Amino acid sequence: MTPDGSPATAGSRPARFGPALLLAVLLLWGSEVLVWTNPPGREPLDWALMLLAYGVVAVLLLDWLVRYRVRDLFGALLLAGVYSLIASLTLNPESLLADLPRTLVTRIMGAHALLALEMIGLLLALTGGLPRAQQRRLLAGSVIVGLAWGIWVRWFPADVGYPAVSLETMLLYGGGCVVVIAALAAALPRWTASLTPDDLRLPRQGVIIVLLVVIGIAAWRALDGTLPPDALWMVLPVLALCWVILWFRGRARGRTLLDNHLPAQPPAWRWLIAAAALFFGAAVVGYGLPLLQVGEFNQLTLIGVGFTAYGLAWLPTVSLVLGVQAYLRQFQATQ
Repeated sequence: MTPDGSPATAGSRPARFGPALLLAVLLLWGSEVLVWTNPPGREPLDWALMLLAYGVVAVLLLDWLVRYRVRDLFGALLLAGVYSLIASLTLNPESLLADLPRTLVTRIMGAHALLALEMIGLLLALTGGLPRAQQRRLLAGSVIVGLAWGIWVRWFPADVGYPAVSLETMLLYGGGCVVVIAALAAALPRWTASLTPDDLRLPRQGVIIVLLVVIGIAAWRALDGTLPPDALWMVLPVLALCWVILWFRGRARGRTLLDNHLPAQPPAWRWLIAAAALFFGAAVVGYGLPLLQVGEFNQLTLIGVGFTAYGLAWLPTVSLVLGVQAYLRQFQATQ
């Protein structure tokens, strides 16, 4: 965007899709591989449609991030929720909408929203040079997520009727995505050398095109029977609520999460390689663990409880905290 709010010049348009491409691959890695929606069972047409959908959704998320000046954890939580709700209608309706309303909490608002939040954080880590304060958090998070991923992929498919996943298949899909992510992260500083966060904001016609594509994919899902019409009455009101909160918090100017991340800084390869090694090492350990049953709980059910707790808590927490903040601002103004 130019200082007067007009669209960016034509020369900057190709570059601004670099961050969206990286975010799209991160989201695909999170939703298809880490949550494991049976990627080996995808048909070629499904992959083509999903690659288009992930790219379009990533463009929309970055546009909203800049348009509404998303600047903190609460805004990131809302963006991650918007992604998971749109994904339930376009990307993985057969999985996310399988058993409503339970899966609205456990999978849409839970697992996929949590992984989307982690992918937004990883996008910032890959483009911000990884300051010292974030290095230890990245390593700790890599161990936790890797261990959970290994446990989940080892035992979750049997619970939902997917084919069993071998360790080699898990590492092949996970490692392949990581290689693509690393290549994009390496190229991004060169691609975005003259880019600013405001360049990611779409012009009006761009927003219309993106929304029409999202609606078209959802309509195609409805026509092929994977998107039940009843699901719209559960998903769309929550999606509208997230958008309203983002709009309410939006402002014309101010900082965003992408400040100091565009132009992208060179990745901190030493720390990122260490994080990847810890992630895959923990995943192998988690995959190899037998189910440790304690009463009705084991490590798989604990991960499921964690997803459910997150799905139940994040939107009410965001609404409550932002409501209290708005009340305090109003109270101070009246004083």
